[in-house]
Amino acid sequence: MKNSSKNRKRRIYLVSRSIICVVVAGSIGSLFWSPGNLFLYALDIFVRTYLVFLGTVMAHEGVHGHLGRTKRANFFWGRLALIPSLVPFTNFRKTHRLHHAHTNVPDRDPDYFMKPRHAMEIPFRALAMPHQWYFWLRRRSLLDREHEAELLLNYSVIVAVFGMVSWVVGPGRVAAGMLPVLVLVSIILWYPFALKTHEGHSTGPSATRSHDYYGRLMYWFSFGLSMHRVHHEKPQLPWIDLLSFVEPAPPGSLGGLIPRLEIRTGDEN
Repeated sequence: MKNSSKNRKRRIYLVSRSIICVVVAGSIGSLFWSPGNLFLYALDIFVRTYLVFLGTVMAHEGVHGHLGRTKRANFFWGRLALIPSLVPFTNFRKTHRLHHAHTNVPDRDPDYFMKPRHAMEIPFRALAMPHQWYFWLRRRSLLDREHEAELLLNYSVIVAVFGMVSWVVGPGRVAAGMLPVLVLVSIILWYPFALKTHEGHSTGPSATRSHDYYGRLMYWFSFGLSMHRVHHEKPQLPWIDLLSFVEPAPPGSLGGLIPRLEIRTGDEN
């Protein structure tokens, strides 16, 4: 039984790591290709956006120890997965754990930053979200020398990778291929899978603090990120095990094409 469980975990590690390899190779490697027309450029941006988005999902798996048996393995694969998004895994790992510990609690949940005062703030907050974590941690004296050193290493690798790519293909190609992608990924990630999945920002029972999307379409699009409530209540489960918790898409959602949230208020019982 133990061997069967270990073998299953290894297969999950292999699947997730393979996705990360595809993400990094596809999103960065495609910068060496120059689209010949507007349609190809749009396709280039669309594909890279989705790949970078998947990288953030896999890095999230690393925060919860689902990319390997050791802390070292999860750090390595988590860092690698976030290189295309230009976000350091070091900050994400620390703030995401605080997000789980203090979900929706103002001043204690780093992701509470996404809650806007006005709707027009949403895209700007989404863009700033992963970069404001450093300042959030610093204001609360949650940075130590080890974290700073790790952060410097993270940024050094990111700069080295994109510096080499820029040297080969030119900074213009990197800017044209990455800037729209970073904007789109920020909005696709933080609006539906952070702001909406915590809509209402309840601080009541855990089942009311986070919400799931109905349907397998959202599940497979986000590789499990749509199952936000289940993830918060069962963070020990890797993304592939969240599939069994997916509720069928409700009538009127065109089979899940129109995303719908399952929001619990605590009054169901």
